[in-house]
Amino acid sequence: MSALSPTPVAAYGGFTSPALPASAPIERTTALLVLEDGYALTGRSYGATGSTTARIVFNTGMTGYQEVLTDPDYGQQIVVMTSPHIGNTGVNDEDGKSDRFCVAGIVVRDPSRRASSWRARRELEAELVAQGIVGICEVDTRALTRHLRDHGTMRAAIFSGDALPDGVAEYPGYAPTEAAIESCLRTMRSASAAPADTTIPSTPQENA
Repeated sequence: MSALSPTPVAAYGGFTSPALPASAPIERTTALLVLEDGYALTGRSYGATGSTTARIVFNTGMTGYQEVLTDPDYGQQIVVMTSPHIGNTGVNDEDGKSDRFCVAGIVVRDPSRRASSWRARRELEAELVAQGIVGICEVDTRALTRHLRDHGTMRAAIFSGDALPDGVAEYPGYAPTEAAIESCLRTMRSASAAPADTTIPSTPQENA
């Protein structure tokens, strides 16, 4: 594997980490997660805003979120990360299992405010935005995982920004109305009928 070129470092919280590219503050807007059985959670947008519909699964690993997000086995799925703090090691150029994120969406509880790993080259959320991955944060991911464990995997959708159904944005933090949930379910059914993107990302080749 080729060595990385030297990168300036900056002190942060007692550690040394690369001077990451400056990025504009990300405004967190109201977001909504809806499962096909009607289970719904409100939270805040994370990554790109918009909507995404896919089968929802969970990952209980305490580390290795970059490997999960770039793993083709998770391709076109919404992944719930049960580890409460995601993004603290940023994103680097060595740990990916493919050359881009493969997931259709991400659900986290408490996103890191800033990466603090010396190996980080980019902030996770900035990379999610750049690759158009819609996510939601500030939700109880462990309660959600228990629901999935008890009821089985199913399709789900995340809505934020202009994709939010009427009435949800005006009442952040409150349970969505039945009308809002039904609107989301109709959108999910329409998305399920559309052809799926089956593109498989390429896997990085190790240098001899």
